[in-house]
Amino acid sequence: MPVPATTGPEHSPAPEQTPAPAPSSLSDTELVRAACQGSADAWEAIVDRYLSLVNGIARSYRLSQQDREDATQTVWLTLNQNLTRLHSPQQLAAWLHRTTRSACNRQRAQRQRFPPFDPQDLDERPQHQDGPEDQYLAKETHTELFQAIRELPDPADRRVAQQYLDDSPDAAPISHRTTARERRRLIRQLRRSLR
Repeated sequence: MPVPATTGPEHSPAPEQTPAPAPSSLSDTELVRAACQGSADAWEAIVDRYLSLVNGIARSYRLSQQDREDATQTVWLTLNQNLTRLHSPQQLAAWLHRTTRSACNRQRAQRQRFPPFDPQDLDERPQHQDGPEDQYLAKETHTELFQAIRELPDPADRRVAQQYLDDSPDAAPISHRTTARERRRLIRQLRRSLR
């Protein structure tokens, strides 16, 4: 039968400590306050509690997986940066709902503005697309030029000038009888009438 030791320091029983409540049992307000004070467990509890909500909203936007991940990452980063500024921590779910919808809308708009493309297709993409101003100026120049052609005195010159300037694929070929000298004369006449 063992005998209790009578020598040495006396061991007193340790005082009973009340265990801290599990973060999952805390309210949103308590979790936000704890996370603001630096509790990693509280932050993880917030993420665990609302991860399915944020992911569900992002999935409802039918974004690609990469865009959806970018949007949800933006939501959590925004929450982390604004955690101390939340005026109503009890409405965290509503705040996350609004922020997720906003992030998904921005991601969708960005994808529409800058659609992805394969770098191998760069040669096939148009190098420069005319804007509205360029299109207007080209149309105005085209109109003035054809007005000047209609005002040429010789009908043969009018016909040759229209054939010469017509660059459509189904345009009739320029008569082989038109020499470079005649074309230069025609261009000089058009320049004079366009001044």
